[in-house]
Amino acid sequence: MNKYKLILSAFFVLAVLALGLFLFQKEKPIDFSKIKEIEINKGMSFSQVSSELKLGGVISSEMIFKIYGALSGSFGDIKPGRYFIPENISVSKLMKMLVEGPEEISVVIPPGLTLAEIDDKLSALAIIKPGELINFNVDNLREDYPWLPVERKDAISGPLEGFLMPDTYNFIAGADIDSTIRIFLDNFHEKAQKAGGLLFFAKQGNVLKIINLASILEKEVPDSSERRLAAGILNKRLSVNMPLQVDAALVYGECGGRFMNCPSLSRDDYKKDFSYNVYIKQGLPPGPISNPSLDAITAALNPEKSDYWYYLSDPKTKQTIFSKTLEEHNENRARYLNM
Repeated sequence: MNKYKLILSAFFVLAVLALGLFLFQKEKPIDFSKIKEIEINKGMSFSQVSSELKLGGVISSEMIFKIYGALSGSFGDIKPGRYFIPENISVSKLMKMLVEGPEEISVVIPPGLTLAEIDDKLSALAIIKPGELINFNVDNLREDYPWLPVERKDAISGPLEGFLMPDTYNFIAGADIDSTIRIFLDNFHEKAQKAGGLLFFAKQGNVLKIINLASILEKEVPDSSERRLAAGILNKRLSVNMPLQVDAALVYGECGGRFMNCPSLSRDDYKKDFSYNVYIKQGLPPGPISNPSLDAITAALNPEKSDYWYYLSDPKTKQTIFSKTLEEHNENRARYLNM
């Protein structure tokens, strides 16, 4: 009996000491100029979390942290994620932060960003690690998202390209990459229903074809009404095995799946024999060249028939100029593009 009393007394003393140290620490000013980045992985035990915090220089004593976690009952409520923790934070505030979980980060994904550009943006905000989005293996998601395409031969980017619906998202820094991608794909599926549904996509050809076409329209034609006309032109070219002749696909291929900071195309670029040069290759590029908006997808699903076969974009007004003949198109090229 005395032995158990001794153990309980020792634990009580340690608990009081830990609480006293905690109260002393709480009075220290927090240094927000010095931030520690700590990642708590899913499935970590409380002991492993304590060790990670100690190794990261966030806490000075694992024992004190563990005792406080036990006394507060918070040790089982810590949430995984990536945390940015200021130096000299008190144990209570640290535990509160870990129990509430990482702060949500609001991110706007504008229409037309590519998979690589979205990876750059999310990794810069510490939502994911660089390359996680680009290199993600979607095979384990196919049961829930059967419309995801398989890996495409000669495609620069993976199957996720084209399916990361532009929108405003709330992400958690350091969250599981699988969960982050599911947020994108769930939103794509929801928005696709508004555009006619994925089954309707399939009836029009296949999901990948529609998204591929929409990704071109997103980069080539800014105006919504003009996109339907351009979609009709591209479909006509595909039907007669005429090269699509779109600059955006060539830029995407030349710059490794990015448009940002990509130099202007040269005359020699148009002669290069590779899969994204749809000036000399027939058919669509190997995969989507951007992540299109719902508006571009709707245009791809509802192409407008016309007598036009050609179009170009006025670099000054961004208006799309349509032509019925090659002669007329060349005249427009000389007029608007000085070519």
